[in-house]
Amino acid sequence: MKKAIAGLLVLLMCLAGLSLGLPPSMAATTVYDFLANASSARWRFVSAGTGMYLLTFGNTASPATGFVTSFNGMLEDGVSYSNAVLVSLPSLPGSIGEEPDLIPIPAQAQLELVYGFQQGSNATDGVKVSVIYGEDKPGSSIIHLYDQSKTYDGTLGKATIDLSAYAGQTGSFSLIVYSGTTTTDDKLVWVQAVLTTSKTSPTSPPTTTFLQFHINDPTYFVNGTPQTMDAAPVIVESRTFLPVRYVAEELGATVDWFPPDKVVIKHLGKTIELWIGQNSAAANGTSVMIDPGNPNVAPFIQPPGRTMMPLRFISENLGCKVDWLPPGEVQVTYPAP
Repeated sequence: MKKAIAGLLVLLMCLAGLSLGLPPSMAATTVYDFLANASSARWRFVSAGTGMYLLTFGNTASPATGFVTSFNGMLEDGVSYSNAVLVSLPSLPGSIGEEPDLIPIPAQAQLELVYGFQQGSNATDGVKVSVIYGEDKPGSSIIHLYDQSKTYDGTLGKATIDLSAYAGQTGSFSLIVYSGTTTTDDKLVWVQAVLTTSKTSPTSPPTTTFLQFHINDPTYFVNGTPQTMDAAPVIVESRTFLPVRYVAEELGATVDWFPPDKVVIKHLGKTIELWIGQNSAAANGTSVMIDPGNPNVAPFIQPPGRTMMPLRFISENLGCKVDWLPPGEVQVTYPAP
């Protein structure tokens, strides 16, 4: 499996290990601390234009291909961190990562991530942080567990990824950092990336729910696990529409249809009401435009009878962050970081 991942140029960055006073997982048991192995790992830089280069951890004299080194200092949130790892991406588009060991996944496993930019790196146009998992088994597929864009916004990126669907397997986790479109100051710091076992009930929902949808593709992903919709997302009026329950119900919301034209979504004390063909909705009884910039955006019925709702309006009103990644992927993160 590790050779297969390398053959796909998947760049692996497996880091972790600083105690930050995070929520209930503090009672968890550490299964694998990637940061503790960072200095002895095999690091590599890959670019479509220049190919692959091996990097030596701690060697900062390689700006052309970027470098990876230990980090003790202040991040964009104004807080100082120690025992972290700095990834300095080079002046051309590419990725930097590490090839990890094979790791057995126990029951109630989860992967905790914390990352951000070095303070002062505000010239960055953003990077993409990804987590990919591959089971050590012939013919197994690569699973995307997490894909999130990060810009210099004064906050750290955080996620807790539920791995209960992979309990009993042995595989590799690939944590990847991709440079922005114009790489000028992309200095991303990994503060934590640790595999733990949660002490909470295995039926408890993950701290973060991460959904991935692809335009014209009925397959979507819930925290990396593939699912199938009965109607694929589509673009109408330059906006993404899909059957609303595939977002709402994944977040624990209820969806009720009141013929002939009304849909009601309820979640944690909030009620959203929408009507087929109407460009306004009601949020807790208050009338709001679905899309203030485009009055033509409204729910519609798609043959043979699927109710299609505007993804961004529904998701953001349920407390999610929505990201569009060209050419056709939409990411929904709950709760919004």
